Amino acid sequence: MDEAEERNIWPIYEAFYIRSMLFNARSAATSVTQVNAVLHAVAENSPEDPVAALPVFHLLGELQNLVVQSAALSRYFWPARPAHEWRGACLRRAFAMSDDNPLRSRNLRNAIEHFDEQLDVYLERGIVGNILPEYVGPSSDRGDIPIHLFRGYFIDTGVFELLGNRYEIEPLAQEISRVHELLRRMESNGGRLALADA
Repeated sequence: MDEAEERNIWPIYEAFYIRSMLFNARSAATSVTQVNAVLHAVAENSPEDPVAALPVFHLLGELQNLVVQSAALSRYFWPARPAHEWRGACLRRAFAMSDDNPLRSRNLRNAIEHFDEQLDVYLERGIVGNILPEYVGPSSDRGDIPIHLFRGYFIDTGVFELLGNRYEIEPLAQEISRVHELLRRMESNGGRLALADA
């Protein structure tokens, strides 16, 4: 039996993990709600050209927050250091998470945890072509001239781009919603890690 199978989170400490993760999940869930509300309001109030009416900076900020909070949650379930794998295994069991969970994406975590370094590398490569600091709109054929996005969101595909890395938002948003709801139930159930199917 390996160490991950031997150790468990003490019941009296479960509430600390729940409260810690609830901060990240609540923030991410709020961002999902904000993005959906903005897209809905713009579609209703500006049907002639909804893309032009989008508050780009606000929308991209909410999407980036979703990615940041998802990466933070990921570390609870898939710790970076082997010494903490036992805790990740306990939490994955409690939340019925498999290894194909969208929160597990190492690209997602690296993009956020090492954003400063990735920005250095991105800029050191030398950027040639069209540079868009921010973009929200439909994806399109980029043609012969390269387009570089610092941050972008493609409304037709639900893909968020950050420094050339792309993340499908819908699977992340659905998983965040599921985890957030479970955390809320666990918190109201005396701060205990209950099995996800219970």
